[in-house]
Amino acid sequence: PNSVVTISAMHNVKRMTAEKRSEKRRESEERARRYYDLSRAAMEKRAAGLLDAESLTAACRVLEINPDMATMWNFRRQILKCMYPEGAPPDDVRDACAGEFVLTQECLMVNPKSYPVWFHRMWVIEWGECSWQWATEMKLTTRLLALDDRNFHCWTYRRFIARVAGIPKADELAFSMEKIKQNFSNYSAWHYRSKLLPQIYKASGDEGDGVSPLGTVLREELELVRNAFFTAPDDQSAWFYHRWLLAQLESIVASDSGSEGSGSSGSSGAAQADGSGGCARSADWKALLQDELTMVQELRELEPECKWPLAAGTFLSHALGEPRAAREADLASLQRIDPMRKRYYEIQAAW
Repeated sequence: PNSVVTISAMHNVKRMTAEKRSEKRRESEERARRYYDLSRAAMEKRAAGLLDAESLTAACRVLEINPDMATMWNFRRQILKCMYPEGAPPDDVRDACAGEFVLTQECLMVNPKSYPVWFHRMWVIEWGECSWQWATEMKLTTRLLALDDRNFHCWTYRRFIARVAGIPKADELAFSMEKIKQNFSNYSAWHYRSKLLPQIYKASGDEGDGVSPLGTVLREELELVRNAFFTAPDDQSAWFYHRWLLAQLESIVASDSGSEGSGSSGSSGAAQADGSGGCARSADWKALLQDELTMVQELRELEPECKWPLAAGTFLSHALGEPRAAREADLASLQRIDPMRKRYYEIQAAW
């Protein structure tokens, strides 16, 4: 009865005594009172239009407790713009920005997925023209993504820094590949590749050779996602990237076919999925779809109850213009495996 904690012999679960629970409650109430007092004081300064160093400190005290209070970050930006107007001494602005970087980093240690903290850090980079901080920011994102490689807030910030700092896109493409190799279940890394590849490689061939550099690379990406499929077939991120690859390749194959034939850039029928029109009828496009369908069917033999290969198979079958009966059984299986989307599959069965 005198011990603070008792241990359950059956489940080894720590249980607090009534005395300890009461103590915890008092501590929580004290923290809540302190937070209320600090936030009220800061809001009063904001209402009074006091944009000075004292108000900056008041906002800081609130944010150290609750980094997600967007109003305080807005207040902080108002203060900074007032204290350091256009034409302020560069060294003073730099010192102010350095202070913001320290504060936001401390807040990210509390909540690394805080929208207002990341936004404020981005704002400081632009407002203070902090080119001197770019290298540090890239290192910060690398470190945070090593701790949580699927923190999309950090990925978004990294893309921003890479853009303003002029980081070579090829370097960022290599970084995304590194993260994917560590964990195929990384939607942000796949998404980053979908943004980088069209910027790095041209969508049409040079000097009329009819070969798209981007198309060649995207076909290589199909091999990459195959590795992901057979390693983690239940993970949706690679399947979404696969659908993006096919959408890009459809228009590229149409363009390549047009340049080889009449010299045109393809027809509006390229996007048709019923087997009619330029690209949909091209041998190259159909061969590509058939290769992907064969791969998916092989995976289904290994993972018959997995949703994503079944869904991809029905999509590819439809794109190839196969009769509806060819995918009815698969759509029925999807309704059973994924009942929350039953109506969606019923509509697909009517196509």
